[in-house]
Formats: sequence, C-alpha cells, structure tokens
Amino acid sequence: MTLKEIAKIAGVSTTTVSYVLNDSKKVSDEVKDKVMHIVQEANYQPNRIARSLRVNRTRTIGVMAEDITFPSTMRIIEGIDRFAEQNNYNIILNSLGFSDKLRHHYEDIHLYKNKIDNALGILISLQVDGIIYIGMHDRDVSGAIHTDKPLVYTYCYTNDPKDYTVTYDNQIAYDMTRYLIEKGHKKIGIISGPINSTPSHKRLIGYQSALNDAGITLNLEYIQVGNWSYEFGYSASQKLLLMEERPTAIFALNDYMAMGAINAAMDMGLNIPEDLSVVGFDNIDMGKYTRPGLTTIDMPLEEMGRVSAEIIANLSADIVDEKRDYIFPCTIVERKTVRVF
Repeated sequence: MTLKEIAKIAGVSTTTVSYVLNDSKKVSDEVKDKVMHIVQEANYQPNRIARSLRVNRTRTIGVMAEDITFPSTMRIIEGIDRFAEQNNYNIILNSLGFSDKLRHHYEDIHLYKNKIDNALGILISLQVDGIIYIGMHDRDVSGAIHTDKPLVYTYCYTNDPKDYTVTYDNQIAYDMTRYLIEKGHKKIGIISGPINSTPSHKRLIGYQSALNDAGITLNLEYIQVGNWSYEFGYSASQKLLLMEERPTAIFALNDYMAMGAINAAMDMGLNIPEDLSVVGFDNIDMGKYTRPGLTTIDMPLEEMGRVSAEIIANLSADIVDEKRDYIFPCTIVERKTVRVF
C-alpha cells in the first residue's frame, strides 16, 4: 500500500499522512489514530532511502571505534545509542580492532591509515549523516580522518581548532591526590602509564601540583612509570611496598593497575585499607566487586557519547555551534579502599 492509498482510505491528504508517520506536525488524535490503524493493518513500511534522498539526511550516525572491547568505548556507545533511541536515529558501528595492533603504542595509529580510510569509505557509502570517531586512548589523532561529513572526535582530539572534540578533564588527578592528603596521607605513591601518554602526563602534573600545594616534598622514588596493565600495577606496587619508607597510599592511574596493587599488597600479607590505601582511575565495573570496593574516578562517558551524537545531529541539520572543544568534569567514586588517619 502506498502513502497515497493510505490517505485516500483515511480521507485525508498525503501530507497529513506524512505528518503522522514522521511526527513532524501537530495532528488531531482522531486523525492520527485513524491513519495509524490503516498503516498497521496494511503493514506499511516507509521508503526511508527515498525520503533520505529528498531531505539529504538519513538520520543515521556512523561510529568508528578504535576498539569496541575497551570499557570506555562501550560506555560511550551506550550514550550514543541512548540519544539515537530518544531521537529516532540509527547507528552503524565499525570497530577497527586496534587493541591487538597498537597494544600500548597508541601513537602508531598512522600505520593503519588504510584501515581507517576503508572503514570511512564504507560509512560514507551507507549515507550516514556524520561520523563519531572513538579513541581507545585519550590522545592527539590529527590526520587520522579526512572527510567533508560532520565529524566528532570522542575520547581523543586533534590539533585543528576547527574540529569538534569531546573528552574529559584530567584535572581530577589533582582532586584525588588532595582527597588522599585530606584523609591524612603524606606518603603517596603513584603508578602511571607511559610517560609519553597524554593522560599520564596530565595526571602526573595534577599529582605533583597537589603535593606542592599541600607542602609535601615530591619523592621521585614514589613514581612508577609503566604501561597501564594489571601486571605492571602488581610489580610496581611490590617495589613501592619493599621501600624502607613505603607509601601509605598508592594512586594507580587506571583501575587495572589499582587491582594489581591491591593483590600485590594482599600477597605480601598487607590488609586494604588498614595497611595500604589504593585508589584508581576509570571506574570499570570490576572495581565495584573488589574486596573492599575500589575508590576510583569516574568519567562521564555516557554523557560524552550522547553529546557527540547530538553534535552530529545538529551539524547535519545545519545547526552550527561555535564551541568546538567539549571537556567534561570527572568525579571521585568513594568506596572502601582508603584509610583515614
């Protein structure tokens, strides 16, 4: 059954039927019910492709994720999906599978430019309104994508001031260090990712600034530089805990390393938090179930995903926001791994 036939049976214009199907204009409940009854009886399916060609919009967002298996990526996609469901959008997802390829060498993304270009070509051929590129590590990905389509970089950024980027504020590392200091800790060890990592660098600056503002002398031996893994968190914590003046608290810059720190301490016969306090960063699900529950930092990843999708929707409708950088504040999630002196 065509739109015209539905209109004839309902005794209304084809324009009115279109208003009902697209919920684009106020129509009386009586007319709406009548049209929808006919539509359901006829099992009418609108030709979305033809409509998209008329309005030059498909209400479809392409998502390119560097790796869908990352906990941060999954939460960002949840936010995109929530926007799509509430606003009648569709999502096409392409996972680049970079976790095994890049491992911890995130700066080597340029080696896989062909893979990115192929994924981009597929999304463009499917007539997406715009593209969200989700990094698996917060860093500069300048030059990764070239397209005239609306584009948002999420959990990563570029050096082009015209690009739209959505990320989080690493200033929270300062706040977490202050939190430990306010609980009475002065000997605070820190386990970071690679020194050339942007998040590592920013979080280490926050840690050092908080110590300085509290009048606590920085002990370079308390800084362990690693690779974000559970295994490094475990081995780095052993080194810290074997020191003559060992830290009373360890700030691990992700939750995996924090869990390594907890297990290393327990294997050495220490109790958490009585003998050692541990805090993390990321608020992954497993942190809720450690014993005791891990005090950590939560990033508003779902909101970052939702805003990224909203930007694409606005840009595809020619609604341009002068704002280009969206930086969301993080929060401390207080559980049971910190002792108060």
